[in-house]
Amino acid sequence: MQRGNIFKSGGNWYLRFYRDEVENGQRVRRRVCQKLARYDDLHRTKKSVRVEAEKILAPLNSGKSQPEATQTISEFIEAAYLPYVHEQKRPSTVRGYVGIFEAYLKGRLLGIRLCDFRTIDGERLLARISQETGLSHLSLLHIKNFLSGVFTYAKRMGILDGINPVTDVSVPKGAPGNETYAYSLEEIQTMIRVLEEPARTAVLVAAFTGLSLSELRGLRWEDLGGDELHVCRSVWRTHVGETKTRARTAPVPLLPILSRALAEHKKRSLDNGFVFAGPSGHPRDLATMGTKVIRPALRRAGMEWNGWHSFRRGLATNLNRIGVDVRTIQAILRHSNVTTTLGFYVKTSSADSVAALRRLEMAMGNEWATIVVAGER
Repeated sequence: MQRGNIFKSGGNWYLRFYRDEVENGQRVRRRVCQKLARYDDLHRTKKSVRVEAEKILAPLNSGKSQPEATQTISEFIEAAYLPYVHEQKRPSTVRGYVGIFEAYLKGRLLGIRLCDFRTIDGERLLARISQETGLSHLSLLHIKNFLSGVFTYAKRMGILDGINPVTDVSVPKGAPGNETYAYSLEEIQTMIRVLEEPARTAVLVAAFTGLSLSELRGLRWEDLGGDELHVCRSVWRTHVGETKTRARTAPVPLLPILSRALAEHKKRSLDNGFVFAGPSGHPRDLATMGTKVIRPALRRAGMEWNGWHSFRRGLATNLNRIGVDVRTIQAILRHSNVTTTLGFYVKTSSADSVAALRRLEMAMGNEWATIVVAGER
C-alpha cells in the first residue's frame, strides 16, 4: 500500500509515488510526480489535498491499475490495436486505418499516454488536424471513430476503465466535401455505344445491379442463376474475402437485357471462373480498365470518367428519378440501413425489387435493346 509523498513547490501541491509502467515492451517500476492542486485558500495543508492523492493511489493500491495504460497512445496502436485490426477487419479497412494513423495521428500523439488522454485532448487534436489539413467533416469523423476504437479496445482488454475519452469529442465542420457523382441514364447509354468488350459488359453490370467494384471483381459464373445473381465475395487488390456486410449478400435482380449481355460475354470468355477474369484467370483489374481503357474512350466522346462507384450512386438516383420508393432502392443496393427504421424494421420483397428494375428497363426504351443486341453480334 502506498500513501505517496505530498509536497508543495512553486505554488502547487504535488504527489510523488511509484508506478509500474511499460517501456519498449517491458514493465519497469518508476518514481513519478503528479500535480494535485494549486496552493490556495482551499488547499493550504497536506490534509486538504489528501483526497486528491487517494484518487490517484486507489487504482494502484487496489491492483486495478494496469502498467499498459502508461504506454503512449502511438505505442499501443502499433503494438496492440493495429495487429488486432489486421486479424478482424477486411484488408481494405486495414489499409484505411493504417493510413489514418500514419497521416494524421502518429506525429500528433507523440508522448501522450493512454491513461493521460482526456476529452479536451481529443477536442484540441481534431481542431488542430482540421486547421492543418483542411479535411472535410466526414474525413475528420473517420479520424474520431478510429481513435474512439483505440480506446474502446483498450477498455475491452482491461487496460483502461471508465468512459471512453473520445466519445464526447465534437467533430469540426471541416472543409466542404467533394461532390460525389452519379451517372445518368443518358451517360450510361453513351458509354454502351462507345465502349468495346469486355469494358462494355462490365459497365452494364455495374450500372444495372449496383455492385461495388470489389463485388464486380469477385463475381463468378456460378453466382448467376435465373433472374438474379448472388453476391458471395469481394475482391480487393489480390485479396478474396467476404462481402462488406451481411446485407450485401442479398440476391440482386438481373434484368433480361443484362442476362443476354452476360450470356454473350460468357461465349467470349476463356475462363469459367470469374465473370471478369484477366488473362491469368484471376479477377481482372477493373480499376486499371477504368483509367486506361474507359476514360480515354469516354473523353473521345466528350464525357468524363467518374469511377465505378458512380454507377452504384447512379442506380439509386435513376430509380428515384422514375419514382421508385426509397425502401425498394435500399433493398436493391443491399444497404444495411437508410435510417434505423428502414434498416431494422421495414422489409421489401424481392418481387418489388424485380418490378422496380423492370420499370427501369422500360424507361430505357427500345433504343437500349437495339444497342445491346448490336453489341452482342
